[in-house]
Amino acid sequence: MTSLRNNETNITRDKFDLTAPSIIIDIVIFTIYKEKLCIILVNKIIEWKNYYILPEWYVRKGYTLEENFDDILRHRTWIEWVYKEQLHTFWDTYRPDSNSHFVSISYFALINKNKFLKDVDLTKINIIEYNNIDKVDIWYDHKNIIKFARQRLKFRLEHTTISKDILPPKFTLSQMQKTYEIIFWEELDKRNFRRNVEQLKIIKFTWEYDKISSNRPAKIYEFTNKDLQYLNEDIINFNI
Repeated sequence: MTSLRNNETNITRDKFDLTAPSIIIDIVIFTIYKEKLCIILVNKIIEWKNYYILPEWYVRKGYTLEENFDDILRHRTWIEWVYKEQLHTFWDTYRPDSNSHFVSISYFALINKNKFLKDVDLTKINIIEYNNIDKVDIWYDHKNIIKFARQRLKFRLEHTTISKDILPPKFTLSQMQKTYEIIFWEELDKRNFRRNVEQLKIIKFTWEYDKISSNRPAKIYEFTNKDLQYLNEDIINFNI
């Protein structure tokens, strides 16, 4: 019997076959800014040209994924905390500016704009409207990761109370509906939306009113539970 080892010269191998991949964390951070669904990107200069990339860095040995995530978030965006979910693991075999190949552990995250606008230097990050991502120079496979994350966000919004992490702590029903419409990119029927929210019993009236509006003051609500809740599938009907 001829061993495989003796026939190694007959096996075609590319230059990456025996190279361990570099493991990185990529973070897709969504927010609503100026009534548009936006993502937070950072800059990277490659071959004298400026590109937008997701906040990312290598996974450091001796630290948990949670610790690595927090460190990347803080040092790449100056944001201290976001709601996050692990999204997917992407395999990117080649990047033009590196001799290595990569495994990306990606996350999607949500933050209310008021939580970071007061603390973050906007000259150090980029707030890019989601609908414009095909019009700007985004490096690597990050554009595909962003689009994948958007689909996950839409699904989670329809089936959970994840909107609590992009809305302010207290809000009107109009603000809540507008948030859904921005993310779904679709106008929703006002009466149907409010009936669904009422039946789901995920928010409660705070006995406060929005007095800023020149119209009749609107009731202000908050979520009944600070933890993520799954919605009753028998009630959900946002006409999406």
